[in-house]
Amino acid sequence: MSQEPVSSQISQGTASAAAAGSPPSLPDVNAETYPFEYVQYLLDQTADFNLFAVPDPQHAATATLTPTDPSDYFGLNGGYGVSLRCSLHQFDSMVQSPDIGLQVNEAVGEPRGSFSSLCFFGPDDSNWSPGQLPPPAIFDPWRSQRLTMLNPEFSFGGGDRFQGFGIGRTFPVTVNGKPDLLVSAVGNVTDGFGKFSGLEGTFILTGKLRPDLGFLGNITCRIVDPYGYIHGDREVSPPTTIRDPDPASTFLLLRGQKQDKSVRTTYGPPPGGGMVSLITPSQLRAVQCSFSSRGGVHTERRVGRVVGNMDADVHFDLLAPPGTARAPVPFTTQEDYRFVDCNEQIVGTINAGVVEGISFKLEFPAAPGQAGVRFAGFGPINGGTGAFDGIQGMLTVNSLIGIAPHALSLLHVLHILDPEGRFQRAS
Repeated sequence: MSQEPVSSQISQGTASAAAAGSPPSLPDVNAETYPFEYVQYLLDQTADFNLFAVPDPQHAATATLTPTDPSDYFGLNGGYGVSLRCSLHQFDSMVQSPDIGLQVNEAVGEPRGSFSSLCFFGPDDSNWSPGQLPPPAIFDPWRSQRLTMLNPEFSFGGGDRFQGFGIGRTFPVTVNGKPDLLVSAVGNVTDGFGKFSGLEGTFILTGKLRPDLGFLGNITCRIVDPYGYIHGDREVSPPTTIRDPDPASTFLLLRGQKQDKSVRTTYGPPPGGGMVSLITPSQLRAVQCSFSSRGGVHTERRVGRVVGNMDADVHFDLLAPPGTARAPVPFTTQEDYRFVDCNEQIVGTINAGVVEGISFKLEFPAAPGQAGVRFAGFGPINGGTGAFDGIQGMLTVNSLIGIAPHALSLLHVLHILDPEGRFQRAS
């Protein structure tokens, strides 16, 4: 434990550089404040929820927040918004890797909770500002728009629930000549109740905003749970499946981590604006994140075989003060995914990146002085090769990392628009 905490390294490096009138030196993110394996263990003390959200059919008539004043037909006074209300379902999405190709076993279970949020559209330059609304903007399904999530709430019964605040964006696409509207959003947990009381976390959505203004798609939530209040040894039974609410989408849920401590993170060319570039290789594994609300909410995570590798180029201000609930630190990424079959032959690649991301300081009660970050973000899939040639969709990232050592606990979802069901394994 002889290494100096990275926070101290950053402060000293910044002060020394300021005195010398030169750019601050960057810390060794691979140094070990605590042993790599121990930090990896601490990062994995999370309750991970993989959920499928289905719009409440009784809510469609009140989904719009546009004023009903006939003289304000386009909602200029107060803007335009959407009131979301969904049921939350257990969602098992396990990547399979046969000898040829790559497919996913998906199963949507019965309702186990609920999600609601007010969403307000705003201009592209509106900032993520908890508790405040953006300047009003008229909803336009034909162009990408920023949105703010006000008072999102996730409830799992028995008083177990949490609230937060978030930001998102719509992404118009055309699939087989027909228009569709994707939407992604990322948020921070600000208030927890029941088993969530006193816990931090992030949540992220990727799916479709339907013509009746309901959200249909995947939500992942990661709750930092160092004392095992929610995650633990209790097994979660497989879901009693219902009919797939969105058979035209496939969701690849992936676990990312370094193969071992010998895998080094390096600095790439500085992107400018005070940002640094961290080049981070990781190993991708199939993962299943299950939850149950019976007898109190609890989760179970099962990590499967290696299905590929990923190289990420992460841009953020490493020397800025760590993100807080009132002032998260933004980040962006560029990521290359390489998927392999059982013989470790590449079957396809995907290029994607986070265009909207927020990060927060992560503390470790069992490891004082260990630096870390929890972060989440989203962005479009830019293209693919091999089995993924011509694909469209979205990437979401919901992850935790240590800094010095740079250990990873990544949870990524690749939402692929799949109207022919090419990537869905028949049950």
